[in-house]
Amino acid sequence: MKTIKLLHAADLHLDSAFESLSPEQAAERRQGQRELLFCIEEAAEKRGVSAVLLSGDIFDSNNIKSETERDFNSSLGALRCPVLIAPGNHDPYSAYSVWETMRFPENVYIFKNEELECVEFPGIPARFWGAGFQNTFSPPLLRGFSAPEKTDGLPDIMVIHGDTGVGASDYNPISRDDLIKCGMDYVALGHIHARTPVMHAGKTAYAYPGCAEGRGFDEAGEKGALLVTISDNGVSAELVPLGGVRYEIVTVDIGGKDAYDAVISATDDLTSNDCCRIILTGECRELPDINALRKSLEGRFRELQIRDETVMKRDIWAQKGQDTLAGVFLDKLFIMYEAAKSDKERGKIELAARYGISAIENGGEVI
Repeated sequence: MKTIKLLHAADLHLDSAFESLSPEQAAERRQGQRELLFCIEEAAEKRGVSAVLLSGDIFDSNNIKSETERDFNSSLGALRCPVLIAPGNHDPYSAYSVWETMRFPENVYIFKNEELECVEFPGIPARFWGAGFQNTFSPPLLRGFSAPEKTDGLPDIMVIHGDTGVGASDYNPISRDDLIKCGMDYVALGHIHARTPVMHAGKTAYAYPGCAEGRGFDEAGEKGALLVTISDNGVSAELVPLGGVRYEIVTVDIGGKDAYDAVISATDDLTSNDCCRIILTGECRELPDINALRKSLEGRFRELQIRDETVMKRDIWAQKGQDTLAGVFLDKLFIMYEAAKSDKERGKIELAARYGISAIENGGEVI
């Protein structure tokens, strides 16, 4: 089998409403989404792929803006390889859908039918299969399908939007048995917004690239497309970051530290284009001034949320000298603490004090 490289992306959701943002902010985010198209073009050209696979929900709805049509055609139409698209539940195919009302470049091929079909392109050593949603919901499109037996050694590659995680899904449920029997070398999936590694069902490899960029903190982490390589050695894939907006949830222990310095250190790989939710933890002698911290971080992120989960540092020796079980226990440990010859030894004694007080006061929960 001749080695073939593909760029696999899905769930761009172009022209999302971004209803929680102001009109100006929403317009900026939609512009950023359009820029992802040029990032896909650049990644495909740079890596010399044989095809770009877009597995559904390319558009968030059929209401697309003229700028989106312009940038879609300008970017992907400039590619020297085919672009194969399988419509999903947000952009299903119909006679009145964007797939019919918009003019697409000649190198763009859209799988418009529920029935799986095959297409080949001159000079590309592969057979491409696909099907598209016809409505917001879809029956199982892969059920009962099996590719014709190979006679020419070409890899079989499928582009499809669907749900492999829930058997009763309304979004083209795909079972493990469907994947085993379909006879594909690689199934390029869309719909699940979390990226997966290359998985296997029998001899069939499959993967989700996840969404192209995050739209909220429920879609955290670096996003992009998958560079898929198919060869005699099997199927492999690596993430190609597209540089879109990134959401991250970062837990920062500021116990005994300067809060600003700790946050900067924990987020040094993030940029002003990223959205960050910072969760402050740790034991502090003084609780952090969240307003002051927010002001000092102004301009550091596109969006910043701060949650304070710190607690006041407790003096574990506070009950020393009292005529109680805890007091007697701490008196004995404190003598050992003062006689300790190293910080490491004192740390162990302090930890023993914590566990002991916890056992006495609340049944073993560490304070």
